[in-house]
Amino acid sequence: MQIRLIILALCSASLLTFAQEEDAEKYRKAADSVGQDLRTALDELVTLRNDISKSKPQLAKETNEIAAELREAKRLAEIARVTREAAESEFEKNEKELKLWREERMYLEGLLLDFRKNYEASQSLAQIELDRNLLDQPDLNSRLRLVENTIDQLGHAGKVRVFEGEAINTDGILVQGEFADTGPVRWFRSLDGRDSGLLSKGEDLRPRLVKGTEDPMRIELLLRGKASNPALDPTLGNAVALSASEEGFIEHIRQGGFWIYPILILASFSFLAALSKWLQLLSIRQFRPQLVQDIIDALKQGNSDAAILSNQAIMHPASDIISRGIELYSDNSNISRDTLEESLYEKFLESLPSLNKGLQIIAIASATAPLLGLLGTVTGMIETFRLINIFGTGDAKSLASGISEALVTTEFGLIVAIPSLILHALLSRKVKGIKSTMEMTSLAFLNGLGKAPQGN
Repeated sequence: MQIRLIILALCSASLLTFAQEEDAEKYRKAADSVGQDLRTALDELVTLRNDISKSKPQLAKETNEIAAELREAKRLAEIARVTREAAESEFEKNEKELKLWREERMYLEGLLLDFRKNYEASQSLAQIELDRNLLDQPDLNSRLRLVENTIDQLGHAGKVRVFEGEAINTDGILVQGEFADTGPVRWFRSLDGRDSGLLSKGEDLRPRLVKGTEDPMRIELLLRGKASNPALDPTLGNAVALSASEEGFIEHIRQGGFWIYPILILASFSFLAALSKWLQLLSIRQFRPQLVQDIIDALKQGNSDAAILSNQAIMHPASDIISRGIELYSDNSNISRDTLEESLYEKFLESLPSLNKGLQIIAIASATAPLLGLLGTVTGMIETFRLINIFGTGDAKSLASGISEALVTTEFGLIVAIPSLILHALLSRKVKGIKSTMEMTSLAFLNGLGKAPQGN
């Protein structure tokens, strides 16, 4: 048994040794293969390094050339950038200077335009006609020449300036002649000597002779530089035109057109009603409360004649109420208070129509007159627009009729309405005072008799 075991152990050791030898052989073969591959790779590496070493100078040369080109491009780009920034800065500077010059030009043009307007407003028409070519030109040179002419005129201030030109005579004809400019006042004399006089500004802004200032001899002396005192109208014809345009009351009414007549009719009725009512109220006199007490005492004493005599001294509508009370009390001293009060109130109501008479007419006039004036205004404006549609807005005289109708009717409507309204308020207040006196008198009469309420 032991021998078998030993034999088995020897066999196993032999087998193991044989297997190890086979594995070592395999490892040697693998190591030889790896070494061969490594040598091959090293040879290739050496070859590659040699190739790189050979191509490196050429690559370095090309790299240097590319770097040089890049540096040159960067230098040119920097020069271009600096040039562009300098150009932009110069452009901005020039733009600011150009803007400043434009603003200065606009400012100067504004000053010259204001000067031109003031020049036209202050200079004579003759001088304006003389400088018409410069005034009509909008360029800067013409306006500067206008300033130079003005400076030259200031050098001749205080002297009579004579120059030729055109003016419109009193017949509306444009004639040639000479102007005598003495500052704010100018005279004109035609070449033929037929037209002369003081100058004013016409509707067409051209010099026009003023009527009533014809004085050819003295203006001739003035034109020749000699002492003279020609005719002078400080209003430049406005006073003459104003006096010629003055109209009477009838003409003023006629300008109101158709609707002015209903307004005048209302004014007449209102005036007559107010006058009648005023006269009626003037006839009414206030009376002393003692008279009522005297009447009551006389009735209590049974003296009706004395009560009637005292009542006749009262010039007031309350007298009719007291008269009715005296009559009823004299006929029946035992009359009830209710019956007496109703009779007195009935008499009070009978007196009201005469007190209110005429007030309605005044109230109607005060309310209707403005409406008629407004109606006249509307019709006048319609007429004005109709004329504008036909003639346009160039001729104001053609529109005068419609405008006059519109304004005159409104004027007279207010003239009628305002006094009518005031009169109605005053008269109504007076009538209310009379009614209050009548009521108080009736109450005092009833209380004075001391009648207690009772049936009939």
